[in-house]
Amino acid sequence: MKISGPSGRLGIALTLVIGLASIGFGAYSYTTQSAALDSATTVEGTITSTSIEESSGRGASYTPRATFDYTYRGETYTSSKVYPGTLSKDFDTERAASAELEGYEPGTTVTVYVPTDSPGAGYLEPESTNKPFILVGVGALFVVGAGRLVLTG
Repeated sequence: MKISGPSGRLGIALTLVIGLASIGFGAYSYTTQSAALDSATTVEGTITSTSIEESSGRGASYTPRATFDYTYRGETYTSSKVYPGTLSKDFDTERAASAELEGYEPGTTVTVYVPTDSPGAGYLEPESTNKPFILVGVGALFVVGAGRLVLTG
């Protein structure tokens, strides 16, 4: 079975740009996630609401959201990040996403992790996600694909 991809200079350039953009955003996401985990200090906050966001693509995925208020160095902030970084951790089922919100009922006092270099990006769970690595891997596949097109085309 032959898989045909983009042909011509424009197609190759587009494939390369998509690959490089994916690698760049994956690296950026990894860096922001790591910085948020490494530089965090803790403060108390209060949960104001919770929700589950559903997104559909190749299949439905569910992202837990908990909105909370907290004060850091005299400034009050509101965040809805359960996990650090630019890419949220998501789940295959609504039930699994809901389980992540157990203990985060509105009015509950919680520990908020506050990145000292970005205090408005507080989060609740000091866990990383592998999404940045997936983006880098997909981007690398696009770059390799573009390279093969150049060599064979």
